[in-house]
Amino acid sequence: MGTPQFAVPSLQKLIECKEHEVIAVYTMPPRPAGRGQKEAISPIHALALKHNIPVYNPRNFKDYADYEAFVNLKADVAIVAAYGVILPERILNATKHGCINIHPSKLPRWRGAAPIQHTILAGDKETSVCIMQMDKGMDTGDILLERNVEVPSHMTSTLLHNECSQIGAEMLLEALQALQAGTLMRKKQSEDGITHAHKLSRSDEKINFNQEARLVGAQIRAFSPRPGAYFNYNGETIKIIECEVDQTISTKGKPGTILDDDLHIACASGVIRPTLLQREGRKMLYTDAFLRGFKIAKGNILR
Repeated sequence: MGTPQFAVPSLQKLIECKEHEVIAVYTMPPRPAGRGQKEAISPIHALALKHNIPVYNPRNFKDYADYEAFVNLKADVAIVAAYGVILPERILNATKHGCINIHPSKLPRWRGAAPIQHTILAGDKETSVCIMQMDKGMDTGDILLERNVEVPSHMTSTLLHNECSQIGAEMLLEALQALQAGTLMRKKQSEDGITHAHKLSRSDEKINFNQEARLVGAQIRAFSPRPGAYFNYNGETIKIIECEVDQTISTKGKPGTILDDDLHIACASGVIRPTLLQREGRKMLYTDAFLRGFKIAKGNILR
């Protein structure tokens, strides 16, 4: 049960593994995409079709027929990875071993919809991939396996996403092997350190210069390269795709002030300098080339 690219390595591993049989794939229904708004199937849907695996697309499980179809599969276990549908309790309990979730955060930190982006936004230096037994709460179930993942200061959400999806796929096979052998241990989540990774919106992508430079840099990395963190200037939306951060420089300029002709920008403390930018509808450009075609004058305050 999964939808985006994050779930692909796990399904691929299960397909390749001869010890397990994937009897069905559940994924979100096709959605309009691209300029023509033609309906597009999810990456998981495409992979399932390639391997002739039956695909189900319920929008939810409120319809009893969808619940009945799930039960009739007589699956031993359901694997959930970024599915996008909230599973009711009767689905969670409908297989022999319940539903097992691949979650990319150091639970109970960053429960919820966007754990990878929130890990980067917060400047966390370490995260985890957890294999979790799902219950009726939002990412509150017992942890079955956990592996720590370092988050270097240059890491973007895209890079962390790719690393966690590969690690999760490897851990999944380990978890299923232990489940089959009856050696899988369950650990209750801590009651301390609970944080929630709310679903991100367009407003989260707008750069907030009124914070430390390292956190401004983290905000840029959290949305790089897409959808891209942005600021507004002269009626245009400008995305910063990459930047340099210098936390040691102290400046009296208000946060968001352009400090020089080289596009150093004041933050609440320290400065950033964009190294790769993009105007709306244009290609990405390194800063020198960008400034030759689009001047941003010293002294302006970005909002």
